[in-house]
Amino acid sequence: MLSIALPSSGPLYQSTIEFFNNAGISIERSNSRSYTGKTHFDKNIKIIFQRQSDISDSVNKNIADIGILGLDRYLENDKASNTKIIIEKMGYGNCELVVAVPQKWDEVNNTKDLLKHSKTQKLRIATKYPVLTAKFLSQNEIESYELIHTSGSVEVAPEMGIADIIVDISATGNTIRANNLKILNDGYILFSEACMIMNNSSIKASNDKFESAKKILRFINGYLNSKKYNTIIFNIESKDENALFNQLKEYNYLSGVIGPTIAKVYSNDQKNWYAVTIIVENTNLDLAINHLEDISAEGITVIENKLVFNKTLNVEKLLKN
Repeated sequence: MLSIALPSSGPLYQSTIEFFNNAGISIERSNSRSYTGKTHFDKNIKIIFQRQSDISDSVNKNIADIGILGLDRYLENDKASNTKIIIEKMGYGNCELVVAVPQKWDEVNNTKDLLKHSKTQKLRIATKYPVLTAKFLSQNEIESYELIHTSGSVEVAPEMGIADIIVDISATGNTIRANNLKILNDGYILFSEACMIMNNSSIKASNDKFESAKKILRFINGYLNSKKYNTIIFNIESKDENALFNQLKEYNYLSGVIGPTIAKVYSNDQKNWYAVTIIVENTNLDLAINHLEDISAEGITVIENKLVFNKTLNVEKLLKN
């Protein structure tokens, strides 16, 4: 049975449940204290709920085969080679791991300033991310520092005199500013969001697990693809299908992914109307609408896609690599 570890609480918990539900993989949990869940998507899938800080280790030790957690948590806690990232950007849980110093430090605004400051005063840095922090400091040649672990709110550490500066996760920067801190101009260590990891060997060793993992990945990628495209349906008058096709292909954004679907409309006004369906990338949606108005299309309707399955994605190769 394929085991999937999901965050048990915090902001990533609800976002993950909503993501799976939107992808057609409904997750049921009896109550907020339950550490197990289920899905009717596949009878061979078991859901377990864990703290984000435990998920990477669980997947590494084969307690779970797949896990969802923040990229920041994975990179901070991954200490072995039994896991790999299978989807790095799941499109939610966005935040940044940043370096912040007191606002009153007028002379410190970037890492070069911080390096200079560390030459005269050893830096005391409060953080829950010692691995990523030490790596960042090393990359910027900062050697005179002490890392101070705190289990509470990191932002209050300078105000309480526990530390001089902080390294912490921030989504908006509001909490950092509210505690009289400022983010260094180049103090962005990591841009993080939810990611999916898997055990390198456990899924490959079981055909049942492999098939369930393949099914899960197909639907998750189908949902991620759906966010990239919109379906446009419109009516347009033309001499015939070929003339209409040639007209549409003159516009880069009206030819669809493979091509437009064109169907005859039997209208009451005796005119030669056709119904056309095309799929357009979200980034080109505005241009596509403008082009449709230029060629006098009518009844333009934009439909948000639920799932878009891309045959070019080789799920088996993704799992086996």
